Amino acid sequence: MRFYRSEPQAGLGRRRPGFMDDPGFPSFLNGLTDAAALVELDGRIRLVNAPMERLLRATRADLLGADLARHLRGTGRLAADLSEGLIRLRRTEVTGTLPSGRAVSAQLSILRQDDDPYAALLTLRELGAHPVASPARGQFRLARDLTPQAPFVTSPARHALAQQLEGALAQGLAVHLLGASGTGKTTLLTRLLAGQGAPVVTIACAALDAATFEAELFGTGVGTGTADPGRIGRIEAAAGGTLVLEAVDLLNPALAGRLLAALDAVLESGGTRIVSTATRPLWPLCTAGTLPEALYFRLCGMTLTLPPLRDEPAFLVPLLDAWLAEINRARPRPLSLSARFVKALAARALPGNIREVIALLRRAALLAETTAEPAHLPPAQEMAAAAAALAPELAGLPLKDLVRDYEIRTIENSVADHGSKRSAAKALGIDVATLIRKMNRSRDTQPTRSETP
Repeated sequence: MRFYRSEPQAGLGRRRPGFMDDPGFPSFLNGLTDAAALVELDGRIRLVNAPMERLLRATRADLLGADLARHLRGTGRLAADLSEGLIRLRRTEVTGTLPSGRAVSAQLSILRQDDDPYAALLTLRELGAHPVASPARGQFRLARDLTPQAPFVTSPARHALAQQLEGALAQGLAVHLLGASGTGKTTLLTRLLAGQGAPVVTIACAALDAATFEAELFGTGVGTGTADPGRIGRIEAAAGGTLVLEAVDLLNPALAGRLLAALDAVLESGGTRIVSTATRPLWPLCTAGTLPEALYFRLCGMTLTLPPLRDEPAFLVPLLDAWLAEINRARPRPLSLSARFVKALAARALPGNIREVIALLRRAALLAETTAEPAHLPPAQEMAAAAAALAPELAGLPLKDLVRDYEIRTIENSVADHGSKRSAAKALGIDVATLIRKMNRSRDTQPTRSETP
């Protein structure tokens, strides 16, 4: 990394260290424990690290190029003091509450080159987030050493798959990760890619539409000379790192050609790795004409399959152990699992895989005082009975249709209550791609159901 070469700053006539434009500098920021952002003197965000994305609940693509004040609206004195510090070019320390409700301490430091200010470094630390001793002055600790993380459980098969994935990316191959809903595709990628220091940017293919496609991938307003600085697109945000195309099997067929052209530009420029995920094989979509073969070959340099839970029965016990320990951290009285509970859980089909196991374990923890028993699992017919109660006219339908109808009613009600698919998915404990897939599947079967007398 170059830390001492300096160059003129385009457009502002100032001089600044060359490390600001070095591709390795974002990796350095990501190694910091605190949330950090490099801010231009006009208030635009130039660089952010992963902890800052989490605190502000915004993606890197949403933050870069945007006005810092826009992401601090509603924070009162916090925003006012930081804005004044930036205007007056002075160091500022202040505490406040973010729009997410998290209390933070903020520090704004003005960066100078030969006494000439060229940018500011903003750091945020969540108050009470790290109840451990701070490292001594001059020492650094990586964020992953201090920040509590959700349990990550692996198995020999999953470990081998992760090594293959890492090796394929190192060789410059586009990797396609296939696996049923809830098998842990996102968790595996997050764990694997976060340790590499480079940016990781995700595009939810199911949420792309014709109206927002260009803005999402290529940004808005950047470099146009307008008063609105806009924001950069996800492709530029992923430069030098990894672009993850999530649920590519749910991509609108009308957008496939545009995505293909965008990926060609990414591959030609080099330096950005491409990973895609799906819950169903892509080649049949090519055969059906809903996915271009050219796009398939851009994405599937190497296809890896994450096995469903039913194919790894030995994986269930360590998974339960890890999440039980996590749940017990927040319980006044620790919960234990009876052998009968584990056996009853193992006997279930578990189509939701890891996600379903975690939800069932949390449900049992809510109902049980000290020991989880089979009675704390929902009856197999519970969803069907609830569906029949909600819609008596469907009582004559097969169990599969009853469950599907109950599921879609629950999803639609949640979307109506929360105002957006993303918020509804979070409330239901599923990812937005799964929610959209279930809604689309319901629309596909709706005409058939409406014809049922």
